[in-house]
Amino acid sequence: MSVSRFDITPIRIYGTASVGVYMAANDEYALIPADSPEKVDRHVEDTLKVKVIKLTVGRSPLLGVFTVMNNSGVLVPSIIRDEELEQLRKSLGDLNVAVLPSRYTAIANLILVNNKRGVVSPIVEREYLNIVRDNLNIELEVRDIRGLYIVGSLAVVNDRGILVSPEVDEEDINFLKGFFGVRIGVGTVNRGISLIRSGIVANNKGAVVGDSTTGFEMMRITEVLG
Repeated sequence: MSVSRFDITPIRIYGTASVGVYMAANDEYALIPADSPEKVDRHVEDTLKVKVIKLTVGRSPLLGVFTVMNNSGVLVPSIIRDEELEQLRKSLGDLNVAVLPSRYTAIANLILVNNKRGVVSPIVEREYLNIVRDNLNIELEVRDIRGLYIVGSLAVVNDRGILVSPEVDEEDINFLKGFFGVRIGVGTVNRGISLIRSGIVANNKGAVVGDSTTGFEMMRITEVLG
């Protein structure tokens, strides 16, 4: 299999197509709930070409909501337990692992990053922006998208492209395209769901999507991120 190929695989976890709320990934690792089925683990490993790390955050399986990840590091919320943090640090080698002590715990809904840049919601406390910048080794911009604070829910970005929700307007599309410096396209997941990150986990090698995602939606994802 060619390294440059972008694979895409539809899957289901816990009986739902909302796979993006349960998992996070960079180009080397994927964080997956501790009790996820082996079949899911294999699909993620094969599609994203990563090592799977199985854990919880605050005893929750919602890793895609509670973690922000790129090739430099991982951010987790303050609800993470000491033993979970220790496991994460041991599992991720020399990746930066930092706790973001914001009062908001669903940090992945508020932060949109690739390996070079990131957009952070204006509701994230300013005093914690350096934690995001330094641990993920990125250039930051603080802003909303279409007046919404959930900037991490409305788009998925890798180092090749950014897939944005149909709810994102032309002004924000132009900003995101210029800021990230990658191609941009509008798309949905799971038969028209516009909070697209809920249904996709992507890196530079591939994407796993909810199994309700249509063939047309998968073509669009591949066209933009692949």
